[in-house]
Amino acid sequence: MTGMARSRGALPAEGPPRPMVIATLGPASATAVSAAALREAGADAVRLNGSFLDEAGLRGYLAAALAGGFSPSHVVVDLQGGKTRLGELASPIEVRTGQILWLAPLGSAADPLLPRLPVDRAGFLGGLRRGDTVRVDDGRLVLQIEAPQGAGGWAARVCGEGRIESRKGLALHGRESPPGAELLDRDRALLRLALAEGVTDFAVSYASCPLLEAVRREAASHRADRSIRIHGKIEQPNAIQRLPELMPVADSLWLCRGDLGAEVGLEALPRLQAAALEGAIGRVRLLIAGQVLHHMTVSPRPTRSEVCHVADLVWRGVGGFVLSDETATGRYGPEAVHWLRRLVDSAAW
Repeated sequence: MTGMARSRGALPAEGPPRPMVIATLGPASATAVSAAALREAGADAVRLNGSFLDEAGLRGYLAAALAGGFSPSHVVVDLQGGKTRLGELASPIEVRTGQILWLAPLGSAADPLLPRLPVDRAGFLGGLRRGDTVRVDDGRLVLQIEAPQGAGGWAARVCGEGRIESRKGLALHGRESPPGAELLDRDRALLRLALAEGVTDFAVSYASCPLLEAVRREAASHRADRSIRIHGKIEQPNAIQRLPELMPVADSLWLCRGDLGAEVGLEALPRLQAAALEGAIGRVRLLIAGQVLHHMTVSPRPTRSEVCHVADLVWRGVGGFVLSDETATGRYGPEAVHWLRRLVDSAAW
């Protein structure tokens, strides 16, 4: 059975045991035709990543999702929440090993000598120390913090080569920084817009109890019936330790392995995933995000390792999966959804 005839109302923690498949709309899929293809391939819902969208962008993506056959109640708007990100850059910056950059607060004046990377949370900058390691874009690039550099910023040395783009996430490696507890103005604006269009589901990055409660209060102030579902994204190791606190205030939890891996390093990720599964399965609906079928960004078929990993997670009781790059930027988005739906259903039943 395809299309909207399939049961798609299982976004909250309580619901049918059938694991969900959530696809992300992005540059490769943000049209009505592409959204419809993802839906027909078996996506239960679509995620719109608010961290990379302004209000006009969110309107466009939401219009594509609705025109593609998803109802507003099967759209998840993913808010930046407590995560720290880069601000807008005039253009992407190509960097090389040894280059010095300036991590600076938003609104600070440009430095004629150092490329400026604006950071959207002053608290993140205030917590940095000499010698800290900051990972950019899920660890694709590493910065070594060297010295204070004016206006509350820091000079940082590049380790490796790569390209830095606007709105990429920052993670402090090896020493956990507290997530931001305040709801950013851009999140408030996106939340209001989405609620006005009938969206009822919101994911919150770097979830903490105060932040989840702040999102729920903000949503309730704009929607009298309070029929809002909040999904907390687990992206720091201490969030796994706080699962018993988070579960009562979230409708589901998402284990997001991209940011979590950037925080702790890849070698520690399997242990933390095992701890999350042990702590959450049977108590709250837990979804898995982060390179679920990453090979399918460039291939129409998953690897054997991916197939086995998905099946094992279903057998262990996970409540679903969130595809990111596979459908947002990859070449084979509908195929990725089809394969994941096929794997989930065959393992579940």
